[in-house]
Amino acid sequence: MEPLDKNTEDDQLTLFMEWLLENRNHVAFIVIVSLGVGMMYYVKKVNAVAAEEEAAEDLLAAMTGDFQVAAVDQTKPPSERLQAVASNHSGTHAADNAGFLAASALFDERKYTESAKAFKVFQTTVTGGSPLAAAAAFGLAASLDASGDQVAAKAEYERVTNQHANAPEAPQARVALAKIILAESNPDKAKAKELLLAAAQESQAGRIPGFWGREAERLLAPLNMATPKESSNEEKPEPTEK
Repeated sequence: MEPLDKNTEDDQLTLFMEWLLENRNHVAFIVIVSLGVGMMYYVKKVNAVAAEEEAAEDLLAAMTGDFQVAAVDQTKPPSERLQAVASNHSGTHAADNAGFLAASALFDERKYTESAKAFKVFQTTVTGGSPLAAAAAFGLAASLDASGDQVAAKAEYERVTNQHANAPEAPQARVALAKIILAESNPDKAKAKELLLAAAQESQAGRIPGFWGREAERLLAPLNMATPKESSNEEKPEPTEK
């Protein structure tokens, strides 16, 4: 290719300058928009950090009376304080945690029906990958169980064992589920024993808290013993000849 001569370069530079002058408003608009988008992203990021910090402060105040902020009324019960944080700071991580803690506080306050509703609401705000998903599922089942709705509780305990099989709450759900089964009028003792054996093994491996392991072994003990009916069906030894 032949190199451009001086006149050709000057012509091209002139054409470019004329284009730039004719379109300077358009170019300026593009530059301003680019700067504006960058600034908006920066401001949004800063605001998000500020929102998380404010929500975290309110959550800390709602959890303990040692730290106080104007937005949290310490005269209200823990469940109300925590629910206020969840409502006032929607979209933050602190709000998600506050929703779970509010449901748990309702359970501690023996408001089991309200606790079940709160756990259901929390489940709609978090994904299955949330570290609190299994705990919320177990909390819902326990709330239904404590409220006296064993049919619904049984279904929720089974959901925990199926959908969160590797979570710490799974063996706890197995023990609770076995207790419901054994309390039924015609209990499936084989199913209950299977659940309790699995929980006891996980307890021995140190994967569940001591209480649930002890409870599994307590419920398992009578199932391991032969009932009178079973004993009567056993073959009797032949009498020896004298």
